[in-house]
Amino acid sequence: MIEALIVGLLVVACGLYWLGRVAPSATRGLWRGFGRTLQVIHAPSSLQMAVAGRATAAPQGGCGGCKGCDKNGGCH
Repeated sequence: MIEALIVGLLVVACGLYWLGRVAPSATRGLWRGFGRTLQVIHAPSSLQMAVAGRATAAPQGGCGGCKGCDKNGGCH
């Protein structure tokens, strides 16, 4: 029983990780909620700032996963 719970949590964590990598805007609400929860329970400020950075992250430009950029700053 406990093994199934651990495996289930790992699957959910991996799913959320990849959802955040593929579609970051889909997970911003989750990060905001988590940040509010951390504020309510008075978590360390460094942890709150890390979560706030995730919740307000702007889309990155340039090359994210390609091997090189062209002259205009885009991927080949």
